[in-house]
This record gives sequence, C-alpha cells and structure tokens, in this order.
Amino acid sequence: MLKKLGAFIVLLVVVLLAALSGSAMADKVFNMKLANAGPADPSDRTVIAVEVFKNYVYRATKGTIKVQAFHASQLGNEKEILEGLKIGSIELGTITTGPIPTLFKPIMVFDIPYLFPNKWVAWHVLDGPFGQKLMEDMRKATGIRCLAVSENGYRHFITAKKPIHSPADMKGLKIRTMENPAHMKMVEALGASPTPIAFGELYMALQQGVVDGAELPVTLINNMKFYEVQKYVILDGHLYNPLIIFINDGLWGKLSKHQKLALFEGAQLFKITQRALTERQVQTGLKHLKKMGMKIYVPTPKQLQEFRNLSQPAVLKYVRKEIGDKWVDEIIQAVKSAEKEELKMIQ
Repeated sequence: MLKKLGAFIVLLVVVLLAALSGSAMADKVFNMKLANAGPADPSDRTVIAVEVFKNYVYRATKGTIKVQAFHASQLGNEKEILEGLKIGSIELGTITTGPIPTLFKPIMVFDIPYLFPNKWVAWHVLDGPFGQKLMEDMRKATGIRCLAVSENGYRHFITAKKPIHSPADMKGLKIRTMENPAHMKMVEALGASPTPIAFGELYMALQQGVVDGAELPVTLINNMKFYEVQKYVILDGHLYNPLIIFINDGLWGKLSKHQKLALFEGAQLFKITQRALTERQVQTGLKHLKKMGMKIYVPTPKQLQEFRNLSQPAVLKYVRKEIGDKWVDEIIQAVKSAEKEELKMIQ
C-alpha cells in the first residue's frame, strides 16, 4: 500500500512539473519597443536603469519578452510617445508628467509649485495610496498602465544673459517650458513669458536666443550640455518632476501572469536604480556645472517663499478649475501626512 502511495505521489509530482513546464513553454514571445526622450548617453541614469529593467525582464521570462530601447526621441518626443502608448504602436515608454494632461488632466497635481519639501516626502506620496489611486484612474481613462514612478528630479531655472535671484529678475524673460499648461501658468505668475519647445529642439533654441532660458533638472542641464549656451542657474526647485515607466494596457492583457510579474519586478528595479543615480548625478552635476563656468545661486528661505507665494496660488487656482478640488485636496493631505510620518521616524 505504501509503495502504491509513494508511486502515486511521484507520478503526481511529475505531472505537476510537466504542467508547470508546459505553462512556461506556452508563454508567447513579445518584442517590445521602449521609448525614452532623454539622452542616449550610456552613462545616463535612465539609460542605465532601462538596461537593468530590460535585462531583468529577459532573464525572468526566459527570453519570451525582449525589450529594445530607443533613446534620444528616436520614436518621437514625449507627447508622441504618450500617443504611441495609448494606441499601442509603442509598447513601453519612460516619460515625465509634462505632456500627460492632454490625455489625463488629474496628473496636473504634480505641477503645483513647491509641493514636495524633499524627495522622501515625494517618494512616500508617489509610491503610496495616493499615487497608486491616481495611476489606476489614468489607466482606466487612457489605456496606459503605470509600472513604476521614478523621477526626473527637481527643476530649476537657467538663463544666459542675466542671473535670477528673485521673481523680479524674471520679468520680461522668455522661458522654455514643457507642453504643460500648469507649467506655463507658473512662469506667467513669476513675470516671465512661457514658451513651449520640444526637448529635442531646446539646445538650438537656447543657442539661437529663441528663448532666454529654461527650467530643467540638473541632470539634464549636464547631459544635454546646456551649460554651453547658458550661464546662470538658480536652485529654487520649483517643481519635483516624476518620470514614469508605462506600458500599453491592451498589451498587458495579453501577457501571462509570469510575464506580468517579471515586468512589474523589473520596473521596481528601474525605479530604485534611476532614483539613486539621479541623486548621484545631481551631486556630481553641480560640481561639473561650476567647472564649466556656470554661476550657481542658492536662494535664501525668504526668496524661496517669495517664489512660492507668487506661483503656487496662481497654479492652484488653475489646477482646481481644470480638475476640481478632489485630487488637489487629496495630494495636499498626502503631503502633510508624509511630512508627519517623516518626523515620527526621527523621534
């Protein structure tokens, strides 16, 4: 009797293993394009993070998902990447929140100036219930699924002809912004003229004086060599700009559970890698900007408050008008809760 039972158990194990093996073998093969508008420099934070992501996914799926990366706007600018993700002509993409309001307006809550006091608070809000709820609503509205939210970093103003130390210094300047109405409202409230220009065309626009300056993260100022055509930077950190890795939701529905898990896990590795490298590149980037002749100004708390007092009410009014009070109130509450949580951790 025991021999028969043992033989049955062995047979059952063999059948289960065969079924599992057959399930893995049944996974369809997918070749996915990943679009990134940022630079193609092998040392760039996003390029490195994308390599970590695609290599992990390839190994974890035993080669059934192959990701080919296209950097430096090879598949279009961020707005075009977003449109490609929606219709499915681009499977994966890493984009900032800049162009997203054209499809999903509530994302504009991230464009409230001086919203996040530090990165920990930002990460806590983005990775927590608020961020998850927002991304799920976006998926339902657009058919674009968020895999993870990383960062493009804090954005600062750069200029060529004169430094900015206070909002008064911005009067009359033409400042390049992303194609984002809230960003434009912020620049207007500070006294300058917002001028949307595609990222791939920005260097030439700065070089030719089409605009007097721009607002960018330190990493991009370095990577795109904007220090060659700009002289001044003020570290005001007016916006914390997320960078999100997306997938077309229709494609997601065609994947096996195993493949979905691999993409999700790979995206978390992308997020961790990209966030860490962003901070590293900010620290080394500031040193490099000084070396290349840029004049870096750190505003006083009083000056920062002046920037905040002028820009935040104007953008809040605009955002509330566009998307209603619900999302705005929820993110403000989420930020306050994160700040309280941070204080608890140091007691």
